[in-house]
Amino acid sequence: MPLAWAWSPALMRRLRLPSLRLAMGLMAALLVAIAILLFIDLKATVRYSSVPAVEGMVPSVAITKPEQVALFVLDSPVAAPPSLAGERPDIAGPPVDPDPALIEWHDGAALPRIADDGRRPLAVYARPLSAPVADRPMVAIVVTGLGLDSERLVQSTLLPGAVSLVHTPYAANLGPWQRHARWHGHEVMLALGLQAADDRTSDFGPWTLDPLDGEVEQLVGLERILARSEGFIGVAAESGTFGRAPERFAPIAAALAERGLGFVELGDTRLATEATAHGLAYVSATGPLDEVTEPDAIDAALGRLELAALSDGRAVGYVQPYPLTFNRLWHWARTLEEKGIALVPVSHLLAEG
Repeated sequence: MPLAWAWSPALMRRLRLPSLRLAMGLMAALLVAIAILLFIDLKATVRYSSVPAVEGMVPSVAITKPEQVALFVLDSPVAAPPSLAGERPDIAGPPVDPDPALIEWHDGAALPRIADDGRRPLAVYARPLSAPVADRPMVAIVVTGLGLDSERLVQSTLLPGAVSLVHTPYAANLGPWQRHARWHGHEVMLALGLQAADDRTSDFGPWTLDPLDGEVEQLVGLERILARSEGFIGVAAESGTFGRAPERFAPIAAALAERGLGFVELGDTRLATEATAHGLAYVSATGPLDEVTEPDAIDAALGRLELAALSDGRAVGYVQPYPLTFNRLWHWARTLEEKGIALVPVSHLLAEG
């Protein structure tokens, strides 16, 4: 075959055609693969390790939407509470405004203290009992995780007044929202972040207290949290890694007791001995009672709390700020009177602790 014929333009076109088709096919396959990967990525599930847990699809504008802001950014985007103009406070509730005698000013921050006459914030800001409980079994309910959602904050104040409310110290407008809760008859507490036992599933933010920190660092961190609001009865927390070394909780327990506050341990009793040893009013709360967010499961958990109260004379449970939980709590509370069980503020059981 002559060399000139072998490399003629016609032959070149014949040789290029299959190669071109192959290249185009490979490119198309690559584009399809990229599209599939992008689609899978957009369908990925997002899990936040904070409380409350959030799970959902990745939004296209996740960075700019306020609800996607990190949960532990100080002063999160929660508006001020609704105006109370023209309304009257619940006369059965705690004092609406803080008592100056219960405030210690330190470097421009207001910290709770025991008044010169011996009055403690735990007693002064507690919701009084609406009626004598005599020898009836008592149950108390604590709602945790409040402060990062305006709608949940409003809904929580519509619960029976004896339900105690716990707000995160990271919330925007924290003082006004706690005042709003007291106006509607609820006693309030602050959430205290203790280093989680499993950092992969829980994160209580940059103000988390760590048992490995020194006493001075722990107390500075505690005061930072306590200075975020006024008019609260105490703090609530899970024991976390402090539960493995309860003695490391001693400085915190002593400081809370010296300020006349109470402590609710959520889900355990590991810090009970250390708390009571330092004169800290203490109670443990079972829960979360709405760990399974289904009506029957929540009702069953509330039923078990009733049985504990009937058996031991008292029981405390805690829940999360879910609309379904609020609904079940409201209906359940209306049945207690006929069962001979008293729904009481958690401060009443702390005071007895």
